[in-house]
Parts: sequence; C-alpha cells; structure tokens
Amino acid sequence: MESRDADIRPTFYQLLQLDAHGLWARIHAASDDREKARYAAAMAVRSVLLVAFAILFIGVLGGVFGQENSGLVVAGFCVLLGIKFVPYGYHIGDSLLALALTFALMVAGGVVALAGSPALGLAANFAFVALILVMVANDPPMGNAGVYVFGYLFVSQTPVSGDALAARIVLAAVLVALCGAVLYHKHRAKFADVRLAHLFRDFSLDDEKCLWQLRLAAGVAGAIWIGGLLGLPRDVWVGYACMSVLLPYEEDRAGLRHRGAQRIGGVVVGSLLFNLFAAIVPPQAQVLFGPLAGICIGFSKKYFWNNVLNCFGALLLATSVYGLTGSVALRIVDNLVGVLFALAFVAILTFLEDHVRAARGRTAA
Repeated sequence: MESRDADIRPTFYQLLQLDAHGLWARIHAASDDREKARYAAAMAVRSVLLVAFAILFIGVLGGVFGQENSGLVVAGFCVLLGIKFVPYGYHIGDSLLALALTFALMVAGGVVALAGSPALGLAANFAFVALILVMVANDPPMGNAGVYVFGYLFVSQTPVSGDALAARIVLAAVLVALCGAVLYHKHRAKFADVRLAHLFRDFSLDDEKCLWQLRLAAGVAGAIWIGGLLGLPRDVWVGYACMSVLLPYEEDRAGLRHRGAQRIGGVVVGSLLFNLFAAIVPPQAQVLFGPLAGICIGFSKKYFWNNVLNCFGALLLATSVYGLTGSVALRIVDNLVGVLFALAFVAILTFLEDHVRAARGRTAA
C-alpha cells in the first residue's frame, strides 16, 4: 500500500497547479505531518509565484501600452491563468476565434462607454456580456465566467480614446496571441466534433444554462446602469458586486442572499481593516498592501475572506482619487447598491419565471 501511494504521490510542480481549495483538501486529508507541511509549502510557493508573475506581467505590459490600459492587462492576465485549465468546450479553431472576439468586445465596450449614453451603454453591455458568456461559459460550474465578466467590466468601464485606444487595440491583439498560444497548446486535441455554431444553434430559453447566462448579463448591465443613474463614482464596483452575487450556477434565492450577505460583510470588514492599516503604516510602505493581500488570497478558500482581501488592492488604487475616507465609504456604498440590486433583480426574475410556468401549465391543461 505504501509503495502504491508513493507511485501516485504528486510532484511539487503538480501541487503548484492546484488552487487553494485543492491544497486545503489535501492538507485536511493527510495523516502525515510532513505531507501536510509539503502541501502548505506548495500553497505558499504558489501564492508568491502568482503575485510575482502578476507584478512582472502587469508591470511590463502596463509600461509598454500605458497605465490607462492596465485594466486590459489585468483582464488578460486573469484569462491567461484560467485558460490553461478551462477550455471553451468546442473545436480549437472556433475557440481561438471566440477568444479574439471576447477581447474585441472588451475594447468595444469601452468605445460605447465614450458615447455617454446610458441607454446605449445598457444595451451594449447586456449584448456584449451575453455574447461573451455564450462563447466562453459553456460549462458554468467550472467558474471561468467570472474571469471574463470581470475583465469586460474592468476594460469597458475605463474607456480611452486617441492614441491610448490605438494602443489598447494592439494590446488586445498581443493578449489574444499569448492566451491563444496557451489555449492551443493545452486543448488543441479536445472537442474536435463540437463547433461554436452548435452553441448558438442550441441556445434556448428552456435551457437553464442559457437562462443563467442571460440573467448574469442582464444583471451586470443593469447594475452598471443603476450606478450611473445614481451618480455613484466608480460605478464599476456596483457591477462587480452584482456579478459576484449572480455568478453561482444553480443557486437558489436563499443561497444568493447568503452570498450577498457575505459580500457586504467582507467588504465592510476589508474596508475598515484597510482604513486601520493605512492609518498606521507609512505611506511609502502602503504600496505593499496589494501584493501582500494577493499572497494571502492564495491561502484563502472562503468567499468572505476573498472579499476582505480584495478590498486592499481596490482601495489602494482609489485612495489617490477619492482620499482614504471617501474611498472606504464609496467601496461600501457601491457594493451595497450592487448586492441589493442583484437580490432584487433575482426576486423579480423568479416571480416572472413562476408566472410564465403557471401560464404554460394552464395552457397545457
């Protein structure tokens, strides 16, 4: 038995490919303290390497293409990490096309935002996010939808024009090449008989997956629209909060309410902790908040604590514009609006769906 366990014992490199959930599961299941320490070490090394890679990747591309395009760089970084493990579920040629279209829609969303029309923005955000989800979130439980919706929001809600827009287009092409190379290398032999056209052909309002995609797209677009109507600065935070609540697949209303409460609780705790640390840590050292929070996220498997830690990077960027107190208050208010909108949106949709089912039942009878 010991020999067999030794044969299947994962290498340290293989352990680095696991996320926090997988590594914590191994730590809890291990009976040997040395194995527990090995898994903990893998988690620590993985977290440090991810943060170091993020700093290098974002620093280099942000320096080349301008800090105003750093949102697209961050989106590309997230896609690059996820696409290694989660393919799109259809032919590699079509997958590469979908990848290119996804980045094009991120850029296009920013161009639409420049028009300054709330109605046009609402329609475009819904259409673009829905199209992205149909193309990339063919298997919702895999969780990659959040990466792409986050990327779309980050890019589309930081619009640029002129030379910066030209640089953004070139940057998008670079990111498509980088992510496409990983996608092709890892998944080129998979799903050869499934084509992208099949997904659009089979799209149906009777399919729970399709309804989830539309719900998420409509919710996120509506949250950004509401944030704009309310005149909330940094209304992209409203969109992030709404997305975070609506993201789980096949979650009931009670589960979504619990998730919304965790989101708000995490944001309040994270914002207050940031305010505390910012008051006692010298300004020149506060630049470390982001990397240190990123390393800690590598150890976290809890949604609540992820929200706490995410506040540090978000608020670090916002304080230069809104000040410390203003950023903390804005972070809490924007997230509260986003969560309440998401829950109200789900309640309305549930009522309408129940009404339609009842009507169908009466018609069938």
